[in-house]
Amino acid sequence: MSEGYVKRLLKPADTLNVLQEMPIRTNDFFKNRLTAKSRTAHGATENYENVAPADRISYFDLRVDAVPSRHLNLHVETVQTSATYKTGSIFKKWKNLRPCYYLPYRRNGTTRMKLSPPAGYAGDDILFFATATIDGCSVYVEGPQGTPKVTHTNAQRISPAPTGAETDLAKQARIANKIADMDRRMNIIKKGVTTVVERPDYIADYAPGQVAMKQQFATRMGLPLNQVAGYQPFGAVVGVCSGGNWTFYLQKNGQFDYKPTPTSADKSAYMVLSVSEFWPTNTGGFRTF
Repeated sequence: MSEGYVKRLLKPADTLNVLQEMPIRTNDFFKNRLTAKSRTAHGATENYENVAPADRISYFDLRVDAVPSRHLNLHVETVQTSATYKTGSIFKKWKNLRPCYYLPYRRNGTTRMKLSPPAGYAGDDILFFATATIDGCSVYVEGPQGTPKVTHTNAQRISPAPTGAETDLAKQARIANKIADMDRRMNIIKKGVTTVVERPDYIADYAPGQVAMKQQFATRMGLPLNQVAGYQPFGAVVGVCSGGNWTFYLQKNGQFDYKPTPTSADKSAYMVLSVSEFWPTNTGGFRTF
């Protein structure tokens, strides 16, 4: 069943259907593949980490997970024939994974990779990209459509959240400081025009937006709004290559806590809130589906 989702995701006519159907948890892998680099531009030097050409290629599948509700978990390994992932009804056949590019993230850091295979690569076409699950980070894409560069930045140390209550106005200023710090770093590192996914694109941080997200979930589940208690946002940035050119998507997701009936125990579920095609077609606004 999971292999069916991979085939559908990589089929251009079905990519959006898969992304709209179930959230993808892209998780956090391969920090050990990052190597230190630096770039000087505009009178400043910025340190970051890069995935070297020899480490760019990984191998993946999508595994259906039912907890807390049906979603797809990205499974990534360093070898094509998995030594741990088995398939078939009697679980005796080792799984053959598809090649992909996977960009790790670093807390308070900047990570970067070019979507181009190392010299001498003679394997299957690399048609899928993912970066680690985002819950406040920014992701930037730049360069030619055939070999773009992707950067994942994190600013957890900038304007940390207070321990007590926070007004929407104070939170807005704090988040703006984080975004400005990530943009500043990217402006030193980038080599061309970038398109960026930022926190407001996939997280509703303020009360009216959070109510709207809960209402969207309640409507889809056929529930009254007062039975939806919690909203925890997360996003997935993935790329799919067709005809030698890459297209990037943002999946805006949420985990919701709710009661199926007014007196029942609490349950949790994931939901895709929207899917946007943001590169290279974005010319002033995401193309949201």
